Amino acid sequence: MSLEEWCALRRQVRKLDRDAEPEILAPADAFSDRAAGESIRSRYLRGHDPRFVGPRSRTVLSRIGSSCAAWKQVPTPEEFYEAFHADEPDERQRSIISMWMQEATNDQIILAWAEGVYTMRDLARAIHKAGAGCPEFNLELNRLAMT
Repeated sequence: MSLEEWCALRRQVRKLDRDAEPEILAPADAFSDRAAGESIRSRYLRGHDPRFVGPRSRTVLSRIGSSCAAWKQVPTPEEFYEAFHADEPDERQRSIISMWMQEATNDQIILAWAEGVYTMRDLARAIHKAGAGCPEFNLELNRLAMT
């Protein structure tokens, strides 16, 4: 779906309820590509250790520990980071992205952004590439769309 088509769908949905969002995830271009900087990290991650950003995210490590404990090979935060930035995610990477969509809380989604794991555009792009759309997650993420 193109950005224009999605915007038209959003306008239609909002005619019935001004706060509603489509269940279809917006195209990646509808989201900000802004990376979180130090000012964001200091606001959201009080006392954060700069060694634990990007591929070494503590938020990702925590979620993986809870959600992937039964996996034969538990993913690492570095593997998670690679999955979200893969041009063509393989089956395992798609599973990692799906786990995040199904298990991450709204706070964890924002904290992972603040820790430099992804931009909101990267997150939406990864979900689209993995074919991992989920209506509940889409509704929440679409609230962050800029259009």
